[in-house]
Amino acid sequence: MSDALGPVRAADIVDPEEAIRARRQRREKIGQWLLPIVVVGLTLLLWHSVVRINEIPHYILPGPGRVLDTLISDFPTLFQSLIVTLKV
Repeated sequence: MSDALGPVRAADIVDPEEAIRARRQRREKIGQWLLPIVVVGLTLLLWHSVVRINEIPHYILPGPGRVLDTLISDFPTLFQSLIVTLKV
């Protein structure tokens, strides 16, 4: 007699508690890397929104985009300063 799903192997039969434990571990593993990414993203979005909505001048509080642009454009100078700082 042929089963429509194919043969059932012993490895396919899983204890319900074991399946629950495996699902929980999978969720925890995903949460370990996903949660920090979401928090950083929301923080950057909040920072950008506060600067734009309140029209805060860039010399008081630059937005995240301006900070990134400055890091890229001034990288050689900043990197040399980082090396000096790390030697201390």
